[in-house]
Amino acid sequence: MSTLAEFQRALAGHVLAGTVLAPGLVVDGDPFPAARRLSVYHSAYRLRLTDALGADFPLLRGLLGEHGFARLAADYIAACPSRSFTLRDFGHALADFLARHGPYRRRPWLRATAIFEWSLLAAFDAADVANLTMADLAGVPPAQFPRLRFRFAPGVQVLRLRWNVQQAWRALQEGTALEPPQRLPAGVDCLVWRREERVYFRTLPLDEAALLKALMKGRSFAAACGVLARVRSDQDGGRRAAELLAAWLADTLLAMPCGNAE
Repeated sequence: MSTLAEFQRALAGHVLAGTVLAPGLVVDGDPFPAARRLSVYHSAYRLRLTDALGADFPLLRGLLGEHGFARLAADYIAACPSRSFTLRDFGHALADFLARHGPYRRRPWLRATAIFEWSLLAAFDAADVANLTMADLAGVPPAQFPRLRFRFAPGVQVLRLRWNVQQAWRALQEGTALEPPQRLPAGVDCLVWRREERVYFRTLPLDEAALLKALMKGRSFAAACGVLARVRSDQDGGRRAAELLAAWLADTLLAMPCGNAE
């Protein structure tokens, strides 16, 4: 090995991927032989990745137990090695991994749980922005309001849930017995967002989900209200839209600036 850089690359290959080192590259010494010293680094790296996954997916860890989660982490590390300088990104592919690999794909609630937990993490880590307020909207001329398009704060998400992951998450937070999520009779829309330093989620009624998703697609307020009217059977669509908009402003879902549709 002619240079320090070459030695470092060889050692990194052993720690990260188990690449066999050339004989004599690391010499034996008292009290531990080279193989044992190298195994410390090789194992410690995987333990750190496992700890990071456990911190990001505490519900999965609780549902699988320590042994089951360690097995999952080992399989994921082997199939999806870390490519980022930060541990924050390591779990981004876990949901897809669970959908494709071996015994995990036969338990679809695992993937549903991973998607939900990653969404909570994404909401928590989302960038801070200036939030739209009721005072901001008060300054919009009434004639322009139907043409408004709204921006949503980073981290605001609508998830389509087909498993009652929310109930399992609440059990984890309350320290009660954990049970694998059960299949829901019908899918529900779940809103995830952050207000200040806390992440919230709640199930959306059909009309709120319709209006929210239309606005998130970039439709004007008038066009989104048309979608809302098709969902509701009464004539109070306008009042309902105003109520929902006020609630979203209070929950800091909307970001500055809003603008007119072209």
